[in-house]
Amino acid sequence: MEATSTRARAQPTIARLSRRDLLKGGALVLSASWIADADALTVASEPAQLTAWVRIEPDSAITLIASQSEMGQGTTTTLAAALADELYVPLERVRIAFAPFDPAYRDPVFDWMFTGNSQSTSSFHGLMRRMGAAAREMLVAAAAARWAVAPDAVRLDDGNILHPDGRRRLAYGDIAAEAARLAVPANPVPRATAPSAGRAQRRWDIPGKVDGSAQFGIDVKLPGMVLAAVRCAPRFGAQLAAYDRESIRAKPGVLDVVAVPNGLAVVARTYWQARQALDGAQLGWGPDGSELASEDALAPAYADRMTAGPFFVHLAKGDAADRPALEATYQVPFQAHATMEPMNCTAWVDEGRCQIWAPTQGVELTQVVAAQVTGLPGDRITVHRTLIGGGFGRRLLADFVKQTLIVAMAVQRPVKLIWSREEDMTHDFYRPAMLHRISGRLDSSGMLTALAHRVVSPSHMLYIFPRGMLPGVKDWTDPVAPPEKFDTMAVEGLLELPYAIANQRVEQHRLAVDVPVSVWRTTGHGANNFVVESFIDELAAAAKQDPVTFRHSLLGADARAREVLDLAAKASNWGRPAPDGAARGVALAKAFGGYVAAVAAVTVRDRKVTVGRLTLAVDCGKVLDPGIATSNVEGGCVWGLSAMRTQVTFERGRAVQTNFDAFEPLRLSEMPTIDVHFVANEEKPGGTGELGPVPVHAAVCNAIFAATGRRVRSLPLSSAGLSFA
Repeated sequence: MEATSTRARAQPTIARLSRRDLLKGGALVLSASWIADADALTVASEPAQLTAWVRIEPDSAITLIASQSEMGQGTTTTLAAALADELYVPLERVRIAFAPFDPAYRDPVFDWMFTGNSQSTSSFHGLMRRMGAAAREMLVAAAAARWAVAPDAVRLDDGNILHPDGRRRLAYGDIAAEAARLAVPANPVPRATAPSAGRAQRRWDIPGKVDGSAQFGIDVKLPGMVLAAVRCAPRFGAQLAAYDRESIRAKPGVLDVVAVPNGLAVVARTYWQARQALDGAQLGWGPDGSELASEDALAPAYADRMTAGPFFVHLAKGDAADRPALEATYQVPFQAHATMEPMNCTAWVDEGRCQIWAPTQGVELTQVVAAQVTGLPGDRITVHRTLIGGGFGRRLLADFVKQTLIVAMAVQRPVKLIWSREEDMTHDFYRPAMLHRISGRLDSSGMLTALAHRVVSPSHMLYIFPRGMLPGVKDWTDPVAPPEKFDTMAVEGLLELPYAIANQRVEQHRLAVDVPVSVWRTTGHGANNFVVESFIDELAAAAKQDPVTFRHSLLGADARAREVLDLAAKASNWGRPAPDGAARGVALAKAFGGYVAAVAAVTVRDRKVTVGRLTLAVDCGKVLDPGIATSNVEGGCVWGLSAMRTQVTFERGRAVQTNFDAFEPLRLSEMPTIDVHFVANEEKPGGTGELGPVPVHAAVCNAIFAATGRRVRSLPLSSAGLSFA
């Protein structure tokens, strides 16, 4: 069944989808069992745990019901391309609709419906191929039955099924209703080759982002909708003690004033009216709140726990802690997510139904929070997802959704709540600051024989972990923190080093802080790679060996790590003099199902650092879309370099940095040339959205050492008296 022709089509558009819409209109819906109830999807009973992923309308429009959110990483394009391949149609024929919450859309690895951790491709690409194959087999079987011919005798041609006589044909939409009555194949067979694999595709979301028609959460409009601004206590944990409700209500355009947890929301006809009224309000805050969140209190707390523990031992092999030849202390700061689109949500609670429009990564957590706030059963709650203007892990949480629901229930109208930039920066769930002590032992030949790592860090996962999976924890609001063995993100990348080291020890103290913290792009890999790869460089210097040669000697049987390191060295001309007096630094990482090596070419003059070029070699398994993969890695480099300048600090329980004037990502004029090279192989596809930034910190800091002889063991660079030129 080979396609015989293709033709250009218009770019696909996003489709709005409700649960009822999913099943009406003669559409073909794929699941592991036939769905008779049009009001709710059912959990798939097959091993793949699938429900409806593919829809074909009577007019032959094909829709992928996407489980994953789109925040610029291109995942939905890649998954749609897999579906298009199996249906023998060009990608432009496949539209995207974001799935509502349903257990069947959960990530099969974590059994939780979310988008993050660079999981989307590795978890769902093979599944989309199987679902496309199942749809194809059902269409062919239905057409063959109508014509009374063998299924093997028909062919597919650009959304049509061709009769063996060569004259008759059926469009997919002509046969979709009949196909939907057939049993879904238990073992659909994907095509031997996927035509889209290895080719850059036109992303469906780009045209709308260019012409302004793309719909982000902040763009949602509903009939009768009102706008809300919110202000929460500037000090973590403080409560609103006093405000003059009537004076706020008297402001132009103000419709209502609603108390929310730790703060106040003002509802008005326009956002600017709500914001102006809130800015002019005299709000009194109670005396309670954070006592630890100040720099003069946090630093001693970290240092004390580094000495006193107690520690949870994640890895113990041999005598890694015995007789270290070299020891160093590293630290990384708290970081904000600083998304371009601030937190926002639109909600309408009416007549026993709740509808939410949100740019969310955490669909399931949003559903759980909505049920808790409204008291409604799950089948009366619908989460409509929009495009996301920056997620980075921040939008896995649902605090902004909870606020919106409280306001919507109070005013009994559709409400869009928007955070100001200052609210967004000062009420983030920050990447935790981390303190590391690392030591290593070299033998007489300069070979690394032991590595010991001690980490002090707050929990990354406390607010987002699927709570039902934790023994003794009732639900996501339970204040009981998960045991350390569930919070391995603090030691992520330290337990699975690419190096063959005979003696290793990794231990962690989970520090309790009153700063709200959570996951952040690169999760634990980015911070931890900065530490371990900087220290590997220190060991190479102590052994008087070239940094690439030293790493090479440690790689043992890990051929993929060796290949990516060699590719980075070759592509960057490692070993030759660097141009313009620059020095080079290297770092290697194993993360997110793949490998990445980075070489940074850096000059340092008058304590100002210029990164002239970043060369990255990436092994993310089979490269499904080199355009999207390259963009993700390049964007990750921007993220990684920016995080070498930014940090969030605290004073008396308040975040000091409140906007981009004090939290400044790199500008275009400051960016280096970025060269990305992919290792060609047929390994399982891994993630690229978070892989690129992981080795950037260490590569740049190792280059700084090569240029100046000074080690950078603390970020941001300003803590070492350096800055980007």
